[in-house]
Amino acid sequence: MKPESHEYEGHKIEFREREGKRELLIDNKAVRYGQLPNGQYFLHQYAFDWSDDLTEVARRFVKYQERVDKVRREHTSSKGGK
Repeated sequence: MKPESHEYEGHKIEFREREGKRELLIDNKAVRYGQLPNGQYFLHQYAFDWSDDLTEVARRFVKYQERVDKVRREHTSSKGGK
């Protein structure tokens, strides 16, 4: 398998072959994923959102992470940086 790479909202989503298996990397960090019996993919860190397209699940995870980071920043700033 030839490496495949996508950019999404400033994040790099990449697929590589490693030890005979397809590996997903987001921003150069390996992300574990699985496949349900119906063929849909999920991420172990984000198992409540599934899709037939692993790239789409990775994009949704990126959006989710951005929302989480935003809430954390807002919460920290409302506490006076503590």
